Amino acid sequence: MASLGLRVMYVEDDPDIREALQEVLEAAGYHVTVAATAGEGLETLRREQFHLVITDYNLPDFDGARMLAQAAESGLLNCESLVLTGASHLDGTAGYRVIRKPIDVDKFLFRIHEILAPVRDRELVRTKENLQRTQQKEEGVRGVRVELTLYISEASPASLRALRNLEKLLAGYERSQVRLAVVDLSKERPPSFDEDRIAFTPTLVKRFPAPRAYYLGTLDQFQAVTDLLNDAQVTRKR
Repeated sequence: MASLGLRVMYVEDDPDIREALQEVLEAAGYHVTVAATAGEGLETLRREQFHLVITDYNLPDFDGARMLAQAAESGLLNCESLVLTGASHLDGTAGYRVIRKPIDVDKFLFRIHEILAPVRDRELVRTKENLQRTQQKEEGVRGVRVELTLYISEASPASLRALRNLEKLLAGYERSQVRLAVVDLSKERPPSFDEDRIAFTPTLVKRFPAPRAYYLGTLDQFQAVTDLLNDAQVTRKR
């Protein structure tokens, strides 16, 4: 299963809470790196780049807001940030997003998706362009055996996940035998949209050979798409 391709660092000293929230974020498609102290968080930021840093406020060495401030002063915080806390009064958090504990998981994930929407949109465009470049590279080669259209929508976590899953899956097949179109319905409405009667995004449509087949959702379960490629006798790469 492909992730969203978005990297999150989570700093929390309580191992049970750290593991639980890491599982929540990873289940939502994020790649999560954890740290137990502010010092460890700073060291991790020196080695790696992230799209979002989430930190608990109360850490054993110094507080999360101070860690973020030091990271920003050192040029290490080139991404979004978020402070989690159960305290009623916080020092040094001005300018930072704060979420109070206890955390409602649904609201928390919605907030994360909201914060990362611009980043996710850039990743969606980049992945779409990469697929299109691969398609153009193979144009003119005979032997197209299946025609697919993936309908997505801008900045949608599900759309990006479906796009990445399809990219990963098709990498194992001869792309000259697969004609793929990726349609962002937030930006265009081609004739195929009405022809395919699309009601949800993301949706993958097998348009050729007949009959048409529809695959809704993130395409986390590869087997259904693998079966359609095999049924169309698309050659696997060795």
